[in-house]
Amino acid sequence: MFSQKSTPLLQKQKLSFKSTLDKGCTIEGNLHISGNYLIAGQVVGDIFEIENSKFVLYIDKTAYVKGNVHCTNLVLVGKLEGNVIANGTVEVCAGSTIIGDIQSTKLHVDSNARINGKLICLNGQNIEEVMKDMIPGEVVKP
Repeated sequence: MFSQKSTPLLQKQKLSFKSTLDKGCTIEGNLHISGNYLIAGQVVGDIFEIENSKFVLYIDKTAYVKGNVHCTNLVLVGKLEGNVIANGTVEVCAGSTIIGDIQSTKLHVDSNARINGKLICLNGQNIEEVMKDMIPGEVVKP
């Protein structure tokens, strides 16, 4: 009777990554990314997507991030301690943990994920105001 098209989950799509931070690697300090990016190691610092697009930041099950994340799309399978602002989709997958607030336009949370924070659904008008507060003063583009 009712037909509803659902958007395929980002985690189910075959993604190719422009860059990878592999297991055993640690970055201390802010990370500025461009393109699809896979984190399997550790980041202690904030993560900023340089350009707003349809790119995906994928935080793998072996990853640990302690810092705020500002991106278009996020797939979280690992552990994140920090706030997320995404002007696209955030997917919190089974087995993942986030300790922090999530602000995004779309949100998918698996029933076996853990979130300790607020969930805020943004629309196109107010996300720009929130993003202004998160973007650092000068971002150097590669």
